[in-house]
Amino acid sequence: MLIDTDKTCVACGSKRIIFGYLGTSANAFVPVSIFTIYGYRTRAYVCQDCGHISQFLSKEKLEKLNKRVGEREELQE
Repeated sequence: MLIDTDKTCVACGSKRIIFGYLGTSANAFVPVSIFTIYGYRTRAYVCQDCGHISQFLSKEKLEKLNKRVGEREELQE
């Protein structure tokens, strides 16, 4: 069980959240108009207080995505 006390639940603000993944590797964010074969696998968490489940990209994957978006914007200029 991985608990990250630096994050808070977007639904209730609790810091009692447990991280993991949802389902199979098919849970990936695939951005529009950026070519990617597999997309970016999302992380998930469940709040221990309200039960809210949410998905997000890890910092590393978000940095990769932002780099790709920046490269694409440079090509369009």
